Amino acid sequence: MATRRVHYVDWLRVLAVLLLFPFHTGRVYNAGEAFYVKGPQVSDGASRFLAFIDMWHMPLLFLLAGASTYLALGRRTPGEYAVERVKRLLVPFIFGILVLIPPQTWYGARFNSGYGGSYLHYLVGGDFLQVEFGRDDYYGGLGTGHLWFIIFLFVFSLAALPIWRGRNRPGSRLVGLSRFLAHPAGWLATAIALVAVEALPDLSGKNPFYYFAFFVLGYLALCSPEFMEEARRWAWLTLPLGVAGDVWWIAAADWRYTLADPSVGLTGVMAAGMTIRWLLILGLLGWGSRLLDRPSKTLEYLAEGSYAIYILHQTVIVILAFYLVGVDVPWTAQWWLLLAASVVVTFLVYEGLRRVGWLRFLFGMRPRRKPVVADPRPASGADAGLG
Repeated sequence: MATRRVHYVDWLRVLAVLLLFPFHTGRVYNAGEAFYVKGPQVSDGASRFLAFIDMWHMPLLFLLAGASTYLALGRRTPGEYAVERVKRLLVPFIFGILVLIPPQTWYGARFNSGYGGSYLHYLVGGDFLQVEFGRDDYYGGLGTGHLWFIIFLFVFSLAALPIWRGRNRPGSRLVGLSRFLAHPAGWLATAIALVAVEALPDLSGKNPFYYFAFFVLGYLALCSPEFMEEARRWAWLTLPLGVAGDVWWIAAADWRYTLADPSVGLTGVMAAGMTIRWLLILGLLGWGSRLLDRPSKTLEYLAEGSYAIYILHQTVIVILAFYLVGVDVPWTAQWWLLLAASVVVTFLVYEGLRRVGWLRFLFGMRPRRKPVVADPRPASGADAGLG
């Protein structure tokens, strides 16, 4: 089945990737959790800002990847799709673990653990391969950094292939489920299901079952036209409710922590929180479909580069932060300086690598197109590597 390019999926993904710049630079200054580098001052305000984003940001990225999978499988056989996932996800993940994550963990070891060895010694001596269970790679050693998203997505993409068989048959269960989830009763059912999935065991603090659920929901969002029709119809309500609920969720954090675990009260609050999260994501989908479903040169440039920028950005942030936190200015000025410098340097590096064929391959990008040949396939996410 042919599928058109869905521009709002591209736009939402691009915006979600760009949001990682204020989010991960903010990790240098938020209170209550470690990072590779921390500023001399930390802020509860920064923590609340990051908590607001964190509630829905990664679920949205996985959902958009699931939507892109629907589009990709409209143009490719399952075998072609699987081979593409190896090239676009597994290869960049291995490259990133060996080349882009060690600088982060070396600076983390220097800043948090007092490590005194050179970077060359860190690599050649094997210190970057050390694993200390129960401790983040913020303190040095082997880790995945922000690339955990890529390996999760690779596994999800292959594991879900059997689920998608026969998706376009008349009376398909996937189409019927998509239609049910489009309506308010389906919103509540989705939230309850997500609460149950979130209770399953996690992996190093990240729950693969929970994120897989959003990946599947993204696929279902495009299985029937009714889902996105309802998302657009209710966007005026779902997004404000989701944003207001997110603000309440953060403001009520101290009260939520007083609830007994397990208890009926805590279960109800968790269901309310998940409903807030799902409403906010539905609102973003609805407004994105309304306002962003159009092509542009800016989108063409950013959509092609969003995956490489995702892979690059945190390494750039950590390196710059290690030196900028020593600048004698208020932490807010440091944050803005780090944010601006990180964006500029990341895009400059991207501008260099996108011109080199073998680097494009290592960063999961498609080969450069010949100017006179148009590619008829949609690039919505799957071609950018994040689908």
